[in-house]
Amino acid sequence: MITNNDILDAIAALMEGAFPGEKLYRDFTPTGFERPSNLLAFSEGGKFFPNASCGAVELRPKFTLTTFVPVDAYHQQDDQELARRQMTLLGLFLPGYIRVKDRAPRVLDEGEMDNGMDFAAVTVTLSYTLSRQDFMQMQQLPDMGALHIKQEVTTHG
Repeated sequence: MITNNDILDAIAALMEGAFPGEKLYRDFTPTGFERPSNLLAFSEGGKFFPNASCGAVELRPKFTLTTFVPVDAYHQQDDQELARRQMTLLGLFLPGYIRVKDRAPRVLDEGEMDNGMDFAAVTVTLSYTLSRQDFMQMQQLPDMGALHIKQEVTTHG
């Protein structure tokens, strides 16, 4: 069984291999973050198909990979380097799947490219199935365990 967090870890490993030695942020970049660097985040949205087949559910999570290049004193960047880095991110998904533990979620045709003022991003949607039983086990929280309460009673007389 895999989870979206397992997929994040697998994508992070791919990004670290593509940009060795660079900082990889998860979920957000702090103020004054390093450049060049990269950001990996679970995107809003994604889809859930409860009736993928008898006894299975399909999940389609979205992930956004963002890359940043150095900027000068006027916050100008090298656009050619930014485009090269974006193509490198796209290349991570060229096989049409990524390996996550013993599974291989497939890449759907819903990839999106975004070019900002000083960044380039790729948003990719993956698809994988889980048995209903595995999916329900993911939803169960562990028991709280033992709780010991010490109570003191005082009386005013």
